[in-house]
Amino acid sequence: MNFNSALKRFLFRIGSGVRYRAKQLAPYKTGNLKKDIQVFDEKIDSFSISVGNTKLAPYAKFVYFGTRPHVIKPKKMKALANKKSGQIFGKSVNHPGTKANPYIEKAFSEYISSASFVKAKEQLAKDIGDETVKFITSSINNIK
Repeated sequence: MNFNSALKRFLFRIGSGVRYRAKQLAPYKTGNLKKDIQVFDEKIDSFSISVGNTKLAPYAKFVYFGTRPHVIKPKKMKALANKKSGQIFGKSVNHPGTKANPYIEKAFSEYISSASFVKAKEQLAKDIGDETVKFITSSINNIK
């Protein structure tokens, strides 16, 4: 019996469900963070998937884990400024930090409590049942 394909479909379905919910929970400023949430299935052959952001949203880790209070200093200029608004902030700014927003963890917790997860488990059970019936039928036919 080979349940690999059923298990892989189940894992990908879970990843897709978590991804969908994470996109709903992720904060929206430019939309890049939400658009960048992916299901990574490169290791699905070893029954492992992950959901997260790529390098297209390098600030995702700061949103997800938050930041401690810190000082921001200019790297190339003499002062910090916002060119669009014309504001000049000075040689350094004391940033108060940001609160963590673990939107993927929240998405996973919500998904495993949802009807979608129940449906995914039911489909897995059906797929395994179908595979078992195929195996038994094949075994009986080989005996004849």
